[in-house]
Amino acid sequence: MRVLITDGNERAALAVTRALGRQNVEVIVGAESERSLAGSSRYCRQSFVYPSPYQEPDGFVSRLLEMLRNDDVDAVFPISDIAMHVIGPERAHLERHTRIPAPPAEVFQEISDKYRLMQRALSDGVGIPETIFVPDGNLDPVIDAIAGFPVVVKPGCSLVKDGRQWKKTSVCYAESREELRRVYRDKGYLRSPSLIQQRVIGEGQGLFVLMQEGVPLGMFAHRRLRERPPSGGVSVLRESIALPKSMVEATLTLLQRVKWHGVAMVEFKVDQDSQRPLLMEINGRFWGSLQLAVDAGVNFPLMLLNMAMGKAETLPENGYRAGVKSRWLLGDLDQLMMRLLKRDDVLNLPPGAPSKLQSLMAFCRFWDRDMFYEVEDFDDPGPSRFELLRYVKLA
Repeated sequence: MRVLITDGNERAALAVTRALGRQNVEVIVGAESERSLAGSSRYCRQSFVYPSPYQEPDGFVSRLLEMLRNDDVDAVFPISDIAMHVIGPERAHLERHTRIPAPPAEVFQEISDKYRLMQRALSDGVGIPETIFVPDGNLDPVIDAIAGFPVVVKPGCSLVKDGRQWKKTSVCYAESREELRRVYRDKGYLRSPSLIQQRVIGEGQGLFVLMQEGVPLGMFAHRRLRERPPSGGVSVLRESIALPKSMVEATLTLLQRVKWHGVAMVEFKVDQDSQRPLLMEINGRFWGSLQLAVDAGVNFPLMLLNMAMGKAETLPENGYRAGVKSRWLLGDLDQLMMRLLKRDDVLNLPPGAPSKLQSLMAFCRFWDRDMFYEVEDFDDPGPSRFELLRYVKLA
């Protein structure tokens, strides 16, 4: 079988390439550059270049169509949010030549919109952080309702369309009313629906899922041990855990309602005081820590391909190894340098964060039981060489 994936410079793309390639699936990797992280893998059979989906979405789709017309491709896996957003409305054209195991565009957009997602979670009884909904960027009607600072300001959508192009938005922190007003004044995209949330102190946990028209085929849970930046962000060290019942119930409540089809990662934070998991967001595509699930025994890319080919399989509950760790080494190095070189207040560190010395000692623990490295692999050294060279050039 042959699978085409997008976003060859994403770590999730590398995980998909290895997971499928080791099962004798031919993987075609697309990227915006001639060389890419996943394209450097020995399991990549073919690479191709496409225009930026951010700046040239029409050109991006046209290049995919060209590839599909010229190659016999069994399935296309969009890896990133931008690929999902751009491909979604064009699925009818692409699916004349292949299969795309993903939800309808309107379902993906609904789940990706944090504003609508949090409103739905509230009505469905799913726990969320203390939230103020700002529909139009006007703070005057809501600012007196803010219980205290700091707060987290989240745009409703991580990507917004500006004419024919797409642009990223970002999450911000505000330490005071004055800073909050400045954030809303400076960020034009906050004139669209946004959220003001009280910061949740606690451990980040997530549920990985594969569903077929709302029927769960596989679930996997993990917890975040370190993140970049240290205050919270992309996980650089994470560990598989048994399925938490409350998170499973919340996930099914949200995704079965829309008959979710494909993979998703549902992100929570477990409040350290109440121990209640609170919904952060849903990523309706492959996730950055995908390699952890594969190392623990769940080949989500292969399961997704089998589903697309009409051979769906179901993973037994907790059908994987708990206690497996996955480390993104260069991302971990980045978070360490931030921790050592920047002040605590600049990093917005939560109470009880490890000291600089503790962070250094934790980083230097290179070997541990059931520890795997996300990019470094003796069987497939090309991606680690590529990533290191790119890291040095950008440093």
